[in-house]
Amino acid sequence: MKQVLIYFTILFTIVLTKAQSYDLDSFLSLVRQNNKDLKLAQKELDMAKAVKKEAWATALPKIFAQGDYKRNLLENYLYVDFPDFRTGQLVKQKFKISRNNEFRFNTVLQQTLFSFKVGDALRAAGQYAGLTAEAYQASYQGVTTAAKKLFYQALLLKKVMVITETAEKNAHENYLHVKDKFDQGLVSELELLQAEVRWRNEIPKVTEARKNYQIMMANLKDFAGIPQDQPLKLQGSLENYPPKPKYVQTDSVLTKRPDFKALLWEKRLRQTNISSQYAGYLPTLDGSFIFAYSSQSDAWKFENENKNFIIGLTLNIPIYTGGYTGAQVQKAKIDLAKTEIRIEKTKEKINNDLKSLYLKIDEAEQRIASARAAVTTAQKAFQIAQTSADNGVITQLDLKQTRLYLDQAMLNYYFAIYDYLAAYFDWQQATGEIN
Repeated sequence: MKQVLIYFTILFTIVLTKAQSYDLDSFLSLVRQNNKDLKLAQKELDMAKAVKKEAWATALPKIFAQGDYKRNLLENYLYVDFPDFRTGQLVKQKFKISRNNEFRFNTVLQQTLFSFKVGDALRAAGQYAGLTAEAYQASYQGVTTAAKKLFYQALLLKKVMVITETAEKNAHENYLHVKDKFDQGLVSELELLQAEVRWRNEIPKVTEARKNYQIMMANLKDFAGIPQDQPLKLQGSLENYPPKPKYVQTDSVLTKRPDFKALLWEKRLRQTNISSQYAGYLPTLDGSFIFAYSSQSDAWKFENENKNFIIGLTLNIPIYTGGYTGAQVQKAKIDLAKTEIRIEKTKEKINNDLKSLYLKIDEAEQRIASARAAVTTAQKAFQIAQTSADNGVITQLDLKQTRLYLDQAMLNYYFAIYDYLAAYFDWQQATGEIN
């Protein structure tokens, strides 16, 4: 029984620690669910819904109810001068007009009948919803682009780690081989020392490559909301990359860029704000319907009651506000001008980004072709050098140099592919092609 428990414990531990495997699509799906930046952008969408409700509240009727109770601690009298019926002279008389308990209850229905601000508020709420929707899409595209680059950067650092580990393994095997030949008296001590130095120089590179890969995986987990203690395995290849896209003009991109469309919504919102501030010069008309009830009694009961229904209109005509309305209009116009300047700056930035990114893609594509040819040549050279070193034709120093050339050629190849992919993903975002 004890052995069975130990067996199932080990099996359960293996299942728990099994690395979860993600390809690019599944990783992006996880990012969309857990990324905190997207969650913040989603809250802005929720805020837009609240703003719309707030705007409708200015147009819909409002109902208020108020109850009031008062306890009079002293009596109140009404003093009136009346003529005495016997003498005809005015005599001051007093009448009790208060009760110990007073009850009041009012219900008020208010409705805005005419106000330019109400229409502007509803229009602004719709424009704000459009702005936040485009801002969310811009955040979504930015997070998606960053996730793709992180995914392939992790694959790149894994390649770097594998290359350095392979180089260290080869150097160690070569050292053991040279040591065996040295023990047989076939090579000199200098060649043995050179082989050992080459091997030991590779060890720090392996340590650094592993550290960089582990840090990248930790950042990757944070970005996607994956627990740090969960093993993670990425499924992907740097060998496969999309073909170079066709160049597009700036004007065709503007209608696809959510950040630019958000600025256009902001411009409409600023224009509506100017109209809303101008409404401060115009009159407003409000209607009201009131039900009023009151009761007075020296006992704890409702008596001496009064009821009334009141209909009212309130016309508010602003005549002079001390310049406040004019200042608000001026501020709204300045905000609009600032938004228009940002729109022009964004157009220029998009145009420059398209040119710069396309040049980066073109340059990375050329580097890939050059690096691929260099890898083929370096592999052939290393094979020849390995055979020559085994036969004593070249020294260990020459073999080390040839291996360095091969490692550097492979690293250049994978770095060129990553640079191409990073520029390509940025290009997708710059052209608004991320769905």
